[in-house]
Amino acid sequence: MQSPESTDDALSRNRDVNIRRVLVFGFSLALGTIFVSLAMWGLFRVLAREETVAERPLPPAVAASLKRTPPEPRLEPNPLLPRERVRAEEDAVLTSYGWVDKKTGVARVPITRAMEILVARGLPPAKPMVAAPPMTAAGAKP
Repeated sequence: MQSPESTDDALSRNRDVNIRRVLVFGFSLALGTIFVSLAMWGLFRVLAREETVAERPLPPAVAASLKRTPPEPRLEPNPLLPRERVRAEEDAVLTSYGWVDKKTGVARVPITRAMEILVARGLPPAKPMVAAPPMTAAGAKP
């Protein structure tokens, strides 16, 4: 018969789980999680800083450089002028009252006033849609 000491040795050698390895794995997993979390936090801080840098206004030297015109001969002395003129005309139309067609009584109102009227009155009722006639095959008789 075996002694009780030898049965304890046999049981300790035949364990299914190595406790030490489980603890080392858990500790490594916790350290890895902390490391990845800190790395992500740092990455988000860097990206947020870059975003705020991108929102800053351009320095005067850079803005002047962007407005620089090409050398002579120039097709347009001030290339931004036509765009600014069109924008001013559009703003004048969008912010003033006037007739579109006086004969039919169609007028325009400023866009802010039009939005106020639309909110107060709601959308006009939609016209009922007429169903399209069914299509037949090219050679078929109806």
